[in-house]
Amino acid sequence: MRNEELGMRNVFVLKISLLLYGIIVLASCGHGGKSRTETATESLPGTVNLNDALEDFSAYIGGRLPDGTFTAVAVTDAPVQRLGNFIVDELSAVLLNNTGLRMISRQDFERVLAEQNIQLSPNFHDESSARIGQNLGWQAVIFGTVEALQEAYRLSLRAVDVETGELRGSNSYILNGSDPILINIINPNITVQHLTERNAILQPFSGRQNNFSLAVTTNKTVYYDNEEMLITLRSGEDCYFVVYHLDINNNMQVIFPNFWERDNNFLRAGVARTIPENTSFILHAPYGEERILVYASPRPFTLTEHHYQPTPITQDLLASPEALWRLNSDDDVSKGLSVVPRGATAQVIYSILPGRQ
Repeated sequence: MRNEELGMRNVFVLKISLLLYGIIVLASCGHGGKSRTETATESLPGTVNLNDALEDFSAYIGGRLPDGTFTAVAVTDAPVQRLGNFIVDELSAVLLNNTGLRMISRQDFERVLAEQNIQLSPNFHDESSARIGQNLGWQAVIFGTVEALQEAYRLSLRAVDVETGELRGSNSYILNGSDPILINIINPNITVQHLTERNAILQPFSGRQNNFSLAVTTNKTVYYDNEEMLITLRSGEDCYFVVYHLDINNNMQVIFPNFWERDNNFLRAGVARTIPENTSFILHAPYGEERILVYASPRPFTLTEHHYQPTPITQDLLASPEALWRLNSDDDVSKGLSVVPRGATAQVIYSILPGRQ
């Protein structure tokens, strides 16, 4: 009986310890962890860039298929066709250069499909790969799919033996949605250099010089044509805020407060607020990476009409966020000294994709 009591007591103590541990973890997440805004320019934990994923799969599958295997690559589902084409071409090149496999070009693969009047689809490998492969002497096909998640993409790759239908290897990767290569593929008019310059210009909105905590999040980080965006803000102090939209072409303009909600930009400390409330933010082309930028101050401010017009961002324009809405030079005591109000900045990154093809 004594042993049973001790056992029950130990179980009780263990449960209490786990409960206390959970409370401590939750508290530390709420007070000491990074907000999504603070990590907006970092990769999500567990994500990889597209090229790194392709290199990793090449090393993996190269050890599972015999040298000399006649291999094709096909992406059967992707948010945009350009992304599928890029993955096929890049993975084929990496496999050709780094393994002993013999590769079939995307152009030859597409020519064969056209000649046999076959369309790529998510269930293509079940219906047609064996018949086509056997007729042409192909031995393996690597199938890929790309799925847009809330904050990233899932790339799934698998190698199938054409003759037997046997799965020879499979791997999945969570791709970093902020990878410049991905963004550039979605919108080929945007270069990696363009994105690098943007990051440098936007440093004043990094939140590193904040006088109080300010966080901004969106309901998604990957949107398709005509989807609605909701923006949630939270501040450590009572403040007034302004929200800017920065498009893929580096033009920014105020979207809140706006014409319909002109005098409604007060944010109470510690109370999350989701906007818009009487309007809708609908996303559409041009596609690629965009940002929401937020500036907040304990004192109210007035915006003029030009703030609502798209303006190209420059280093001088964003030298200090408060300069965006400063109405006159009376805030400056002299040329050698400026009076800068207390304030805070935040930003969130998201991507827009065309409708599924």
